[in-house]
Amino acid sequence: MNVAILAGGRGKRIGMDKGFLRFKGRLFGEILVERFRDCNTVFVCRDEEQAKIYERTFKCTVITDVVRNYSPLAGILSALEYFEDYTLILAVDMPFVKRRLAEFIYERARGYDALIPTWSDGKKEPLLACYSPNAIPEIRRSIERGIKRVVKPLEKLKTLFYPIELLRIYDENLISFTNVNTPKDLEMIECLSIDLEGL
Repeated sequence: MNVAILAGGRGKRIGMDKGFLRFKGRLFGEILVERFRDCNTVFVCRDEEQAKIYERTFKCTVITDVVRNYSPLAGILSALEYFEDYTLILAVDMPFVKRRLAEFIYERARGYDALIPTWSDGKKEPLLACYSPNAIPEIRRSIERGIKRVVKPLEKLKTLFYPIELLRIYDENLISFTNVNTPKDLEMIECLSIDLEGL
C-alpha cells in the first residue's frame, strides 16, 4: 500500500508542527510511521527544511511539495506524482487511523479517480482518502487556476463519495477521523482511552 502522510501545514492554530504533537508521550509522526511501517510510506513536507527534520526524526522517506505555500492539494499532487499509482492520503494530525480501515479505503478505490469518505451531512474527509494518478491533470488544473479547496477538482473526477457510516465495520466509533487543530483538541484526545497498539 502506498501511503502519503501530509505534514506541510504550519500548525498555526496549535502553535507547532503537528507531526511533533504527542499522544501518551509518542509523537504523531512516530505513531503513523509505526502503523504503516510495512507500506510504501512517505511524508510530504512543505520545504527542504521541514523535510530534513522529518527525515532525521522519523527515519522515513520524505518528499516536498511540488507547489510551495499552497493548500493540501499540493501535497496530494506531490504524492501522486511520486508514486504514480493509487495512494492513501493521510493528514499527520490524524494519529488514530485504524490500519484495516485505511486498507479498505485503498482497496475499494480501484476503478475510481478518488475515494472520499463522506459524512451523512455531506461533509467530506479528503485527507483520509485514496487517489488515483488519473486525478493528477485535474488537480494540476485546479492549482493553476488558484483553487485551494481539495474537494473542488473531485467534482470533475470519477469520485466515489463513500458513506462513512459503512466504515464502522472497521472502526466502530470512527476514531480514525479524529484530527487535532487546536490546543483544546489536543486536551480532548488526551482524555481518550485508546490503545495505539490495537489500531
